[in-house]
Amino acid sequence: MSSKFRFIFKPVEVKDRPLVHEWLLQPHIAEWIHGVGLQNTLNGLEKFFQGESNTTYWIGYDKDIPFAFLITSPEGNDATTLDLFICDLNYLGKGIAALMIEEFLISQFPNVKRVLIDPEATNERAIHVYQKVGFKIVGEFVASWHPVPHYQMELYMKDLLTHSSISRSIP
Repeated sequence: MSSKFRFIFKPVEVKDRPLVHEWLLQPHIAEWIHGVGLQNTLNGLEKFFQGESNTTYWIGYDKDIPFAFLITSPEGNDATTLDLFICDLNYLGKGIAALMIEEFLISQFPNVKRVLIDPEATNERAIHVYQKVGFKIVGEFVASWHPVPHYQMELYMKDLLTHSSISRSIP
């Protein structure tokens, strides 16, 4: 049976470490993840490889082409956090980010109540994509790891599952 999804998501494996490190150093990624945040991500990835983390690091694939890096972490009993980056330059600006997020959440987290994301307030492109998926801005904060304004955004999975054309097409 063929999948209704365009993209596939798999947890990062140790063999993927060089690719992830390369991705995180690209200017369009380093603009948003750098300094302490970058170091925390790299340290967290190593803990994940050692089975010492409840954070999961993912790679998104278009067929067999790795193109995206995603990070999720449980938040309380009913939520997960999400961070994501389209890393392959050939996939930037193609209008696929909202579809990728929908497919990722529907395929990996259909039973989670809420998804939380916290973009920098100046990251207008990302905020627009998140709102397109259905995320709502519910607050604002200044992050300790990067003292600039960030938005707290939230998505209720029941809303995504109700309104997404993807979930309606799954038998």
